[in-house]
Amino acid sequence: MIVHQLLSGAGPHDAITNEALRFRAAFTRWGWGGGDHAARIAAGLGGRFASLDHLRSRPDDVLLLHHSAHFPRLEELLALPGRKLLLYHNITPPAWLWAVAPVVAAHCEIGRAQLPAVVAGVDVVAADSAFNAGELGVPDARVVPLLVDPGRLGPPRLDRGPSAEPQLLFVGRLSPHKRQDALIEALALLRARHHPEARLRLVGDPLTGAYAETLHSLGEAAAPGAVRIESGLPDPELGERYRAADVFVCLSAHEGFCVPVLEAFRMGLPVVARAAGAVGEIAADAALLAGPEDDEAVMAELVALVLADSDLRAELIRRGHERAAAFAPERVEMMLRDAVEAAAQPV
Repeated sequence: MIVHQLLSGAGPHDAITNEALRFRAAFTRWGWGGGDHAARIAAGLGGRFASLDHLRSRPDDVLLLHHSAHFPRLEELLALPGRKLLLYHNITPPAWLWAVAPVVAAHCEIGRAQLPAVVAGVDVVAADSAFNAGELGVPDARVVPLLVDPGRLGPPRLDRGPSAEPQLLFVGRLSPHKRQDALIEALALLRARHHPEARLRLVGDPLTGAYAETLHSLGEAAAPGAVRIESGLPDPELGERYRAADVFVCLSAHEGFCVPVLEAFRMGLPVVARAAGAVGEIAADAALLAGPEDDEAVMAELVALVLADSDLRAELIRRGHERAAAFAPERVEMMLRDAVEAAAQPV
């Protein structure tokens, strides 16, 4: 079997890029060949990904198209010989991004407009969550969750109970739809009502430098000295951030999957989250979930509850470990292999 992976972009801290690399490792174990190609390749990844210009396929090959943004030369790629499998990772609604990063918003707008052509041009349709599959309008769309390495962050934390200065953690790109601004407001309410020494750590690469500065200013205004923003952390340091935290809090308004929720489960952190996008699907009953419309005041009270109730913390941590096991690599690899083999079979 020859499987070529096609990405719109490859970056060092990108979940889809990392998944494509894990896919390739699985393909190699299975004795499958092929190459990995991207339209845009960040520095340092040139040895792992080749330009789309170098893609050569044959009728018996499988082209696995990871769709998450505007895909340049899409018609040309869909016309290449070979069977085709779509894996849809969701595209951020551009309305969240126009005011902050209009070029990125345009890529999202075009990428969403391309979806019907992609769906019509492939042989098998899949998405990494049921939420994402629902956007495709294909009744028989498969679900192949993100393939996440459970050991990349090191050992899980040991629950020691909340510290004297409770630390909230969120991991994810610094972007308006991730609602780090709402997290900062929730922290301010938590400090005012329950825990004056509570702190918030935000870890993620910024959508733009200006937006990172906006969040920094919001933090200093709402909770001076209590909000720390970090970017570009290697896996060992990111693992330390999970182990140092008391609760993982996600207020995202839109998530197509949300790998950090799974990472928090695996690292032994209780999770409080807004059930927006695919978050409720991924978390199931392992997180303390607020409704999509619940505001920062509700989230602050839920965090306070988790910090105060040791039995609740222990139950959330237990359920989190169980939920993470549902996304074990061997299970995801089975779904991936089934999808690729289905695409390889002529109708």
